[in-house]
Amino acid sequence: MADEGPDTFDCSGFTWYVYKNVARISLPRSSKEQGAYGTYISKKDLRPGDLVFFDTLGVMDNVISRVGIYLGNNQFIHASSSQGKVSISQLDSDYYLKAFVNGRRVLKLLRLCNLHIYTKNKYAIIST
Repeated sequence: MADEGPDTFDCSGFTWYVYKNVARISLPRSSKEQGAYGTYISKKDLRPGDLVFFDTLGVMDNVISRVGIYLGNNQFIHASSSQGKVSISQLDSDYYLKAFVNGRRVLKLLRLCNLHIYTKNKYAIIST
């Protein structure tokens, strides 16, 4: 079974855990299923709290394999398999720029909420 926290996460387990425990929203469990949930958002329209999806399998055929949560200022928080921890990364880094598929908006009242994300390795506040 994939890691759903709170001590270890896979990427979709992290987003599932945060939305369930912080925003009280029940997301599907896999990144592919999460990629069809909510409203499509282009990269230019991303807002803090939006889910961001990537094709990191090397084929670049837009098949979703990674997910994170957009923080604003071109940053997102995610469970990094390469680093083995929750990390904050740049959306415009070479790796993620090429792999970006789309964003999804799940939070409807973005301007009314502050998401406080605590994990063993990182802390982030998503202010909207």
